[in-house]
Amino acid sequence: MDAIETAMHALGRAFAAGLTRPGTAIVTLSRYGLEARTYDTAANPALIGGFDSAFLDTLKAAAGVTDMVVELSGSDTGTYVVSYATGLPSLPPRAVLDPAYRFPGHPAPGMPKPAAAINDGRPTDPAVLAEVQALVTRFSGRWRKRKFPPGYSEEEILAVENQLGVRLPEDVRALYRTIHHDPYESGLLGRFSPVPLEQIVKWYAFAEPDASLFKSDPVVFDSYPHGRVKRVARSDWWVTFAPDYGMNYAAVDLDPAPGGAYGQIIEFGRDVWGPVRYIAPSVLALLREPGLSESPAGPQPHTTPADADRTQHVHLRGTDEVILSDLAGLPHLRSITAIDRSHGATSADLAIPAGLPVEIVDIEAGAFDPGLLATTPTLRYVRLAGNTTPVSIAGLAALPELLRLDVSEAAVSDIAAVAAFPALKVLVLSGRQWTELLATGRQPSRLAGAAMGGLVGVREAVAWFTAIGGGNVEHRTVSAEE
Repeated sequence: MDAIETAMHALGRAFAAGLTRPGTAIVTLSRYGLEARTYDTAANPALIGGFDSAFLDTLKAAAGVTDMVVELSGSDTGTYVVSYATGLPSLPPRAVLDPAYRFPGHPAPGMPKPAAAINDGRPTDPAVLAEVQALVTRFSGRWRKRKFPPGYSEEEILAVENQLGVRLPEDVRALYRTIHHDPYESGLLGRFSPVPLEQIVKWYAFAEPDASLFKSDPVVFDSYPHGRVKRVARSDWWVTFAPDYGMNYAAVDLDPAPGGAYGQIIEFGRDVWGPVRYIAPSVLALLREPGLSESPAGPQPHTTPADADRTQHVHLRGTDEVILSDLAGLPHLRSITAIDRSHGATSADLAIPAGLPVEIVDIEAGAFDPGLLATTPTLRYVRLAGNTTPVSIAGLAALPELLRLDVSEAAVSDIAAVAAFPALKVLVLSGRQWTELLATGRQPSRLAGAAMGGLVGVREAVAWFTAIGGGNVEHRTVSAEE
């Protein structure tokens, strides 16, 4: 019995010992930690069973396992069966078939360098340096009477720029010539506090772009005012340099949109959805008027009626009937969600008003006609769920940019129609739907990703993963009788 098998028996015993009724647990282990979900015999979520508190450490130590899925079934008599697979990243299973594929607006690292970011090694502009030094001196003397740590030399800044592969804007160079960093959250740049240059290098080197094909909402929203920040989820030329006190971060934008300015300040983090928000035209602007960072200029997904013209996302709740034509007054709308688990909609009219740039709809309702979505050519991501009478999805083939479709919780009469969808890259179906589709031999070509929805066991997941082309996965089972 190897170390992994021993750990599985320990997990099975711990799970069964905590049961007062039969049930199942699905456990996913990854480098990010441990996730566990438990269900009763009717597949309903239930708080049942127990876990060995040392399980995670034991499993990580067992042959260096970092990706594993585990299915535990047990009863209050102490019996258990544990099925597990290494190399399967999740349950329900997901398969990335083309690791290089990115959704629009999600560029991979290696973007072309803007001409303005090329460094010729010249020293900081003396006029900009003089103004920054004067502003910092005035701030220190009049407002906080604090002395900042001495700044960097030209040679030190150039060395950091060489590591970054860019030339920082003149006002950012001047700021770091004047101060080393702001350890006091002093308000020099409003709510943002510049960090040492060495930390900037670390952040820049280890930034991990989120390129998930299964992210719930991959739409990139416009930053407001429109036309200043490129509508991308990430950029090689966003250099993070200052956090605030609420888990948000300011970055200098070296590759702005045509209406923006080289060196403008953008923000991302806990309070930003979109993925970035425009803050100010420059560091100098923040030094001259620190309050700019206290009143972000970017659009918020949740807006008041008076700001309806800026709305880019709506979440419809508390209604029996969802009527998308009611959204006609929102010219910038890109994302529609209609999910209300406590008050499910009985029906949804999916006719989106003409001209709206909607890219994603996520609808749960008792009845709907998917064909009504076919008149919105901007749609890229569609999830439909909750209907009881099977519907046809063949009409969605008219969508020229439909990249991702999830009908794993919908009743569909013609699942094989997805083979004719011209742009489809990611498909999410239930186990039954995948079985039906694969049996036709008409699987969509050129899929970049596939997933199975619903409650899925390890054996079913491994069989699907292999059939869809995800690769070979090791699958083993242990039980209390062994």
